[in-house]
Amino acid sequence: MWNNFTKNVQWTAFQGLAAVRPPGKGPLPSQPRVIAVFACTGIGDGLFDSAAIRCLKLGFPQAHLAVIAHHRRMTIAQHNPFVDEVLPWSKSPLGQARLLGAFRRKRPDLVVALRVNQDTVPMGYLLNRNNFVASVRHAGMFQFLVSHPVVSTTKVHAVEETLIVAREAGGLTEAPSSMIYQVLPEEREAARQRFQPWIEKPFLTWQVGGGKNLAYRDYPAEKIIAVIQQIQKQSNLQVVITGGPDNDEAAARVTHQCPGLVNLCSQTTLEETAAVVERSQLLVSSDTGVMHLGFALGTPTLALLHPRSRPERYGPPSDEPQHQVIALPAQDATRKSLSMKDLPTETVIEAIMRRVCP
Repeated sequence: MWNNFTKNVQWTAFQGLAAVRPPGKGPLPSQPRVIAVFACTGIGDGLFDSAAIRCLKLGFPQAHLAVIAHHRRMTIAQHNPFVDEVLPWSKSPLGQARLLGAFRRKRPDLVVALRVNQDTVPMGYLLNRNNFVASVRHAGMFQFLVSHPVVSTTKVHAVEETLIVAREAGGLTEAPSSMIYQVLPEEREAARQRFQPWIEKPFLTWQVGGGKNLAYRDYPAEKIIAVIQQIQKQSNLQVVITGGPDNDEAAARVTHQCPGLVNLCSQTTLEETAAVVERSQLLVSSDTGVMHLGFALGTPTLALLHPRSRPERYGPPSDEPQHQVIALPAQDATRKSLSMKDLPTETVIEAIMRRVCP
């Protein structure tokens, strides 16, 4: 209730401000010196935006490209070689004042909002009300502050959705749609030293789940156990499981039933997880940020998708044969609604063994 109240107060205040200082409707700059890019949501969303960021940098190679990312999830932008600077986004007044201060000397000539929450839009307006490009859908109730609104659609891949925005802002039309995450050499070496007993041998990584708010997308722990037990019987492949604090219980159950696997759940940073995934022979994951990390790293990935996670929107963004998607239909032949527990373990086992033991 408090969030709605403050948002409505903010909406009213900016309605008045926009009436006095309306967004400009002129042409966008052809050679911006500084570009501010908002990409402030989750891990997967940040990876979706990584292609749009490259698109902007390729379109304006001489520009200083500063990405504004959520202060807890700056890693994705920091591992994108097309980013010149990463600045933290925070909803706190102090955090927003610091962000404005960071652009005090060099105000951005162009502001682009990619996959964002609508509460970032007023800041985009304040940074440059005349050259502000954003998706109407993501701008939400603050779309009246956007000088150059873009109509995007959820019918395309999530990567393509923000690429549309970047192209409208002047990004390179022919820029590729692959996502980007580059593990740093020092991170690769640190992972090699920490996980020396197994990281240089063939291993499979399994992301056991995502956040608790989207737990319906996770493959059930008992199913993961059944699959891993068969993998252990049929091969000598080391199995490594990863996940966050919301997955600790599932990871503990899997570890108890599958002796010999390595449980890294809640034991690694995102940077360390990326270094492990990069070295994996195969990544298995439901629709999580780590699944998209596998796509971005180019690690062969087996994606287990819930009916709500449409493969044409959340699968690999381009034709990359090293990845495979097992997409559960919404209903079976009897029109019964399906959930992840209905995905047969045999199907998953066969897909894994075909890739790790061809």
